[in-house]
Amino acid sequence: MTAPAAPLPAPAPPAAAPGFTAPPHREHVSGRGTAVAVRRPGTGELTEARLLFPLAPAPGPHQARVEVTAEALRDALTEAAADLATVRVEARSDRAVIAVRTFAGDFAATCARIRDCLDAGRPHEARRVREAAERVARRLAAAEPAPALLARTGFLAAVYGPHPYGRAATAAQTAGVDGPDTAALLHSAGPARRRSVTVGPNPVDELLAQAAGLLPAASGVPSEATGLPSGDAPPPPAPAPAPRPRTTVLHPATPQTLLRLGGLVPGRGHDDYPALQLAVLMLGGYYASRLTRVLREREGLAYAPRAVLDPLGHDAVLTVEADVRHDGAARALTLIAQEAERLAAGAFTAGELRNAQNYAVGSMAMACSSRSGLASTYAAVLASGLPASWPAGYEERLRALTAADVARAAAAHLAPPGLTGVVVAPAWSPGLPSPAAGGT
Repeated sequence: MTAPAAPLPAPAPPAAAPGFTAPPHREHVSGRGTAVAVRRPGTGELTEARLLFPLAPAPGPHQARVEVTAEALRDALTEAAADLATVRVEARSDRAVIAVRTFAGDFAATCARIRDCLDAGRPHEARRVREAAERVARRLAAAEPAPALLARTGFLAAVYGPHPYGRAATAAQTAGVDGPDTAALLHSAGPARRRSVTVGPNPVDELLAQAAGLLPAASGVPSEATGLPSGDAPPPPAPAPAPRPRTTVLHPATPQTLLRLGGLVPGRGHDDYPALQLAVLMLGGYYASRLTRVLREREGLAYAPRAVLDPLGHDAVLTVEADVRHDGAARALTLIAQEAERLAAGAFTAGELRNAQNYAVGSMAMACSSRSGLASTYAAVLASGLPASWPAGYEERLRALTAADVARAAAAHLAPPGLTGVVVAPAWSPGLPSPAAGGT
């Protein structure tokens, strides 16, 4: 007699969608800036802080000033914190962020040391700035021949045109940066736009007082000599450059053809940003995205294509990156354009949209699951000119979006005619943009 067949196992229930709830925060506004505190119990006795200085661009070597300012800050603050804390400086075109990690019991003393160092202007001493400029120059000179840097430099120039953000720093420019330059840049946005964020295990009132104590005094650094703006008014957004054609830059040492496409798109504060974020995720923002499936799995042209949004100032930079086989570069450009057009036409499934929503919400939850990630998330939000309450509605904004919302954002901001960029290749071939004049 045959034994009865074993019953089929019940299907596994669908995985629960990730969720995100922003922790409560407290704010304090003073003449030195705005302090934000978040209590994070149960994560050990360490405290994380971020001190945000918005940087206003000006004509001249803005990026070189940023690089040298960050290097001098890093040197001075590491010396000031000594054995009490670990200090990092993360500088970008629109901001310098001082990151501090220390034991909760040492945090008040660390804040005092950092504030006193900044108030005394020690990061801008002539010797320190000169040595910082020399170190930056050596790094830049070593990196200049790299094809990836050439691609990034050409991409930013295509996106921003003559705006200071579009001009990469060079080793030669650093020699002209001095202490008045770094001081004027660091204080260019005025004290009211500074922000400090503290995340730790202490009671929130204590954390808020410590965050406020981290803010330096207002600086009377004159800016007329350097042309840098001053005051507390937000700097104007980067002007949208005239459409620039894509170009091919020839570099014989390029091991693969580097594709860098994109443009300026709305930043975090714009109504289109949440829908655009989902469209970019579906295009190339995670492993199951369109570009991975098409360029890597189906065509075998690229190993890790991606599309990212990078909020910078009032705007964001959309970048589509793919390092592809030389003989497949033209084909890859065509496929990227086709996938962007399909998203703009709404040719995606409800499952794709749901996956992108889940990925975005889950990524935010993961980023905020640690003290360090939470502090960095708040610093990035504040750097975009948004209130500290912005994360509170993050999941709701994304979950409320429909397929029509996402397709509309894709049509407005991902459509191929609006994407500029650069191709770095060892030689030109049919289907690539025209070579840049004198590009080697």
